[in-house]
Amino acid sequence: MARRIDREWRWIAAGLVLAGFGWDAHSTLLALAGMLGALAALMLWVWQRACLTAVSYRRTLGQQRAAFGEHVSLEVELVNDKLLPLSWLHVQDQVPPGLEIRGGAVAAARFASGELNHLLTMLPFQRVRRRFTVVCDQRGAHTFGPARLRSGDPIGLREQLAYAKAQDHLLVYPKLLALAGLPAASLLPLGDTRTARSLIDDPSRVAGVREYRSGDPLRHVDWRATARTGALLVREFEPSASPKVAVFLDTRLPTLASIDASRDVIEFAIALAASIVADLAGRGIATGLYASGAVEDRPIAQAPSSSPTALTTMLELLARTTTRGPVPIEELLIGEGARLGRGVSVIVVAAGFPDAMLVALTEVRRRAAVTAVWVATAHGEPPPRERLDEIRQVSYGVDWRDDEIIDLH
Repeated sequence: MARRIDREWRWIAAGLVLAGFGWDAHSTLLALAGMLGALAALMLWVWQRACLTAVSYRRTLGQQRAAFGEHVSLEVELVNDKLLPLSWLHVQDQVPPGLEIRGGAVAAARFASGELNHLLTMLPFQRVRRRFTVVCDQRGAHTFGPARLRSGDPIGLREQLAYAKAQDHLLVYPKLLALAGLPAASLLPLGDTRTARSLIDDPSRVAGVREYRSGDPLRHVDWRATARTGALLVREFEPSASPKVAVFLDTRLPTLASIDASRDVIEFAIALAASIVADLAGRGIATGLYASGAVEDRPIAQAPSSSPTALTTMLELLARTTTRGPVPIEELLIGEGARLGRGVSVIVVAAGFPDAMLVALTEVRRRAAVTAVWVATAHGEPPPRERLDEIRQVSYGVDWRDDEIIDLH
């Protein structure tokens, strides 16, 4: 910068020398040319130095939280609060790359971000407002800013750089889909349907015995009654008055043709888990959430609760979660499953069920009924039915964001 300023001052000095020579030679034209040249160089220097003085940039989001697919207003305000006009002003505002911003020019930038560009001229004491619409079609915690401002002299020889460091944040919840089919094995009525299995089997409240039916867990067999009658009989339990469900989500990337496809499958699994959690909480069932992803480098572990704020908390956790976490799903199932105690049903949402997970689920089944919700892809296989109480299959499709209902079959 010192070399640039020195060069400009040399131009000013040269103009003054030329003007002095013109005066000495009684040449008005030469003196005038020298003075105008010195004045122009001085003006360019002042313009370059003061162009971004009293210039401000501010953005305002209409809200900080949004449902998937919602439209959020974005307003930016640029102010030139001085007498000197701006022949050009270029603002590059960092925006999340995954969100569509309607009404603006967004270009790719470094570090996997986008740039909302503004290029304009500004008069003295001018205020400019521009309005855009953010389409919330990507789950996550999104950050807007900081912004970089550039301006300079009218002929573009020099420029100044400044930053508007303020940032704004927008949290987009996962997409919620209506569930067609019940998410867990249950005798407890969920809606207008009663399934063949119990969401909560309370071993302290035996209602009687009945004949064994396919799918009944062997731990419910009443061996004494079976020995007396010669027929295989199982105990029936009264449903617990306070049912509880723990939803476990595996965020490991499945092995697909590409990383992008694998990530999209996990995004679908997150939306599926969010939909199950919302469905259960909407039925008044105490629901908990556990995931192998991480929020601020910590795994998600939200104990079952029927609090009015529980659903919002779980949706925020799913909105913020990353796909990689410090604890694999197998350890999470064994560790957190042991803390759940008896009488809590478990739902596991995953795109794959490797042997290590099946071993962990076997341990969990000693205390609770386990329902697997398998995200079916062209490269995966369902878990073995004999290792679980119930299996529901959900087919993944690349256009899942356009769906409103999801079929659990």
